[in-house]
Amino acid sequence: MTCRVGFTCGAFDLLHAGHIVMLREAKNNCDYLIVGLQTDPTIDRQEKNSPIQSVYERYIQLRGVKYIDEIIPYDTEQSLLDLLEATEIHLRFVGEDYVDREFTGKGLHEVFYTSRQHSFSTTQLRNRVNENSSNR
Repeated sequence: MTCRVGFTCGAFDLLHAGHIVMLREAKNNCDYLIVGLQTDPTIDRQEKNSPIQSVYERYIQLRGVKYIDEIIPYDTEQSLLDLLEATEIHLRFVGEDYVDREFTGKGLHEVFYTSRQHSFSTTQLRNRVNENSSNR
């Protein structure tokens, strides 16, 4: 029996319930889940938010997630593409909001679009923290 290797990636800043739901769905559809951890999305995409947490903090948090088998940090979209080309991956997990959009490495692997049937997001969490802080 062949081990199905899955891959997903992101900055995973302010790890929240939505991340966990997505990682659980990914792991339920593969035998071995690799997570690419982007060090800072603003390096080559200025429209993105800079992470609040260090890559070290985010790495430690991801290590505690039982659905993840391996974590590989990467810097740029080019280093992500290099990683995707060099790693034996059977299934790439991408959020369903990317169904009709381009993304790095599209076409390299079979794609599984993960569900966004929840209201959790990093932006929502940031806003809640900011609102809570300003109400003090």
